[in-house]
Amino acid sequence: MDYLPCPAQVADPADGADESLGSLDVPVSGTVVLELASPRPVYLWVDGLPIVLEDLHWRRYERQVRAIAVLPLAAGRHALRAQYGKRPLWPPFVDEHCPSRNRERVRAGLRERLPDRFAISAQVAPGRQAPACCLRVLPTQCVQDGITWQHLLVRPISGFRRDGPLLIHDRPGRLPVQAIALRSPVAPYQCRDVSSAADREAGLHRLLVPIANSFSPLPLARAEGAAEERLEPESVLVQHLSLVLDDATPPLRLSAGDSWLTPASRSAPATVSVTMPVHEDRGRLAPRREHRDLAWPSEEALLAAAPRPQLPGSHEHLRKTWDHAWRMLCRLRRRADPLSGLPNDYVGTAREGFHDHLFVWDSCFSTMALAWGWRAFPVHANLDCLYSRQFDGGYIPRESDVHDGSAAAFEPDFSPNPPILSVSEWKIAALSGDILRLQRVYPALAAQHRWVVANRRLNDGTFWTTGLANGLDNSPSLGDGYPCLTAQMAHDAEMLSLIAGAIGRPDEAHAWEAERQAIGAALNARLWSDERRFYCTSLAGGGHNPNKIVTGFWPLWTGLVPPERVERLAEHLLDPASFWRHHPIPSLAADSPQFVAGGNYWLGSTWAPTNAAAIWGFDRAGRHDLAVRTALRHLEVVEEVRSATGALWENFTSERSERGAWSGPDYSWTAVGPIALLMEVVIGIRPDALANTLRWTLPDGPGWGADRIPLGPASIDLRLDDQRRVCVSSDRAFTLEVLDGGILRRRVVDAGDWRWKPEELPEAAQR
Repeated sequence: MDYLPCPAQVADPADGADESLGSLDVPVSGTVVLELASPRPVYLWVDGLPIVLEDLHWRRYERQVRAIAVLPLAAGRHALRAQYGKRPLWPPFVDEHCPSRNRERVRAGLRERLPDRFAISAQVAPGRQAPACCLRVLPTQCVQDGITWQHLLVRPISGFRRDGPLLIHDRPGRLPVQAIALRSPVAPYQCRDVSSAADREAGLHRLLVPIANSFSPLPLARAEGAAEERLEPESVLVQHLSLVLDDATPPLRLSAGDSWLTPASRSAPATVSVTMPVHEDRGRLAPRREHRDLAWPSEEALLAAAPRPQLPGSHEHLRKTWDHAWRMLCRLRRRADPLSGLPNDYVGTAREGFHDHLFVWDSCFSTMALAWGWRAFPVHANLDCLYSRQFDGGYIPRESDVHDGSAAAFEPDFSPNPPILSVSEWKIAALSGDILRLQRVYPALAAQHRWVVANRRLNDGTFWTTGLANGLDNSPSLGDGYPCLTAQMAHDAEMLSLIAGAIGRPDEAHAWEAERQAIGAALNARLWSDERRFYCTSLAGGGHNPNKIVTGFWPLWTGLVPPERVERLAEHLLDPASFWRHHPIPSLAADSPQFVAGGNYWLGSTWAPTNAAAIWGFDRAGRHDLAVRTALRHLEVVEEVRSATGALWENFTSERSERGAWSGPDYSWTAVGPIALLMEVVIGIRPDALANTLRWTLPDGPGWGADRIPLGPASIDLRLDDQRRVCVSSDRAFTLEVLDGGILRRRVVDAGDWRWKPEELPEAAQR
C-alpha cells in the first residue's frame, strides 16, 4: 500500500500558554494516519474535532503520550489545535523530605532527553477509509499461551470534549469506540479484544497485540550488568511493528462538511496500516511469567498446617500475636488481573493504603515470615511477581503498579530497594529443601546483583542509595556510601555463593564469596566512623553523616563485622539515651538532633524490618543473648499495641506502646517479628533442609519449643521440658544440632520420640 506524506506541524508549547495552533496538509482524500508523541498531557483537534484526548500522571515513568490517530479526511489543509497540561514531575514533598545525591542530575537529564515539544507526523492512504479512532500505545505487557502481548487502547474520534488535559488520571481514560480488527505480523497474528465489562460499559476497546513468541523473541534492551543509559526505569522501545487495521463495521459519519469523508464516499477496502512501537520485554529471567491460579489456604487451614510455637506460661500471650500475624497474611491476599503481567495473586502490603503497588523489601520481609508456612501457603507468590517485573539488564523496580505491572514513579531515579530477594529465597530453601527452585531463580538474582554493582557502586567499593531507595524515606541519612546497601550487597553475594554451591556451580560460588569479602573490606574501611563508633553514611568531602541511623546495625547481618566493633554496636543498642528506648530500636537514635519522639516515619519510629535485620545480625555476630533480649522486648510491645488496637502496625513509636504517628494497620512485614524472630531467635530454631539438619540454640528456661517444624519432608516437634531435657518427635530421620552454653552437640535422630539431657549428646566441631 502506497502512502503519501502529509506535512503536519503544531507550535511547541510556550511559557504562559496552554495551547498551540498548526496545520495538516492532506494531498489526496483517504485515511490519514497521524502519529503523536508529547511530553505533556495533550488534546489535539482537527478542524474542531478532538482526535487525541490523552492524559499523563506523575506517578508513572510513562513520561510521554504515544498515540496514533486514524481518520478519513478529504484533500486540503486542515486546522490543528493542541491543548496541553503541565509536564509530569514528582511533587515538592520528595525534594523536601527525601533528598538524593542524584536528584539534580536526573532533573537536568529529563529536560535534555525530553525537550518540551510535540513530535507529529502524518501520512495518507489514498482512497482508503477506515474507522476513525485513536490508538494509545501502552508499555503494559502480559504473557499468555507462550505469546507476549502488548496492550493497546482504542478510543473513538467523536464529539467528546473535556475542559482540558489533566495530570490527575493514573490510567488512561475510557471512551466508546466502534468495533475494529487489528492484525500483527507476529503469530498468532490476530489481536485479542480483552475489554472487561467495565471497559465495554464505558465504550473502550482494549486490545492485546502479539509482539513476540518463542520463535521470535523481543530484542534485548540492554546487556546484563551494563551501566544504565536511562535516567529512570522507563520502558524503552526495542522495535516497531506494522499493524493492519480492518474495518469491522460501517464507518461512522463524523462530519457533514466537505473536509470529512462520509459513508457515501467510500469505494475502497477499509484496510490501512499503522506502525506500533513495541516496548522492551519484562521478566525474561523470571521463573514464571504466565498467570496461574495458586492454592490459597483459609486462615484456619493455615494455622492448622503452620508450625506451632510452644511457650512458657510467662510468654503464652505472644501466641496471640503469632495467630494474628498468620491471619493477617491470609487476609492480605490481593487478586492479580491476568492481563496485568503479574503471574499470580500476591500478599498485599497493608490492609489500608498501598493497594495499587507492590514493593520489594516489604514483600521480602513478609516472605521471610511466610517461609515457615511453606507447606500450606504459596510462599513464592510475591517473589515471582517481583521477578516478572525485572528489566533487561537485571534491575527490579522498588515499586510496581499491580494493575499493569509498570514501574511506579515516586522518586525520579531507579530507587533499587534492598537486594534481599536472595535472603528470602534462602530462608524458604532452608525450610523446604527445594533445590530446583534455587536453580530457577539464580539467574534473575545474579542479574539483579550485577545491575546494582554496575549502577550503584562507588570507586571506593561502597554503594550509594537514597532514602526512598533504601526504604528509609525521610531519614536524615543522605551521603555517598551507605552502610545499608553496602552490607546488603555483601550479604547478597554470600547468598548467591550459597545458592551457586547448592546447585552445583562451585567456581561461581567461590567468585561470589570473593566479592562478598571485597565488599566487606570496603564497608569496614570506609563506613565505620571512629568518632561515633558506628557505621554511618560517608560524605563526599570526607567524614561521615553525623546521624546514627538504625541501618548502621545492618552490617552485623553479613557476618563481617570485627568482634571489637560488635561490642561497640552492642553498647549503642543498650544505651537508653540512644537506641534502647521503650520500644527498641528506633530508626534514628534518640540522641540525634533530628529525632522526633512520635517517630514521624523514619525520624524515630521503630520498624519491624530494621529491627529484624539488627536482631538477626547480633545473633549471627555471637550475641545471641542480646538478640533474644531485643526480640522479646520488640514482641512484647507489638503485642501490647495489638491488644489495644487489634492490629499489627506499619511502625511504632519508640517512646510508648503505641502505633507510630504515621503508620497503617495490619502491615505485612510486621509479621516478621511474631513469626520469624519468635521461631529463629527467641525459641532459637534454625533449619537447614538442604543438609537435613536442624540447629536448636537452647532457650534459658523450660517450656520453649515448637510443633510441626517443616524440615523438608520431615515434620518435627521440639520441646525443652521441666527437667531441661531435649524432647524430639519426628516422622523422618534428620540431624539435630544443639547449641547450649556455647557448646555444640550433634546427633542423627531417627524417626520416633526421643529425650536427652543436652550433655548426653555428643559434642561436635563448631561450623
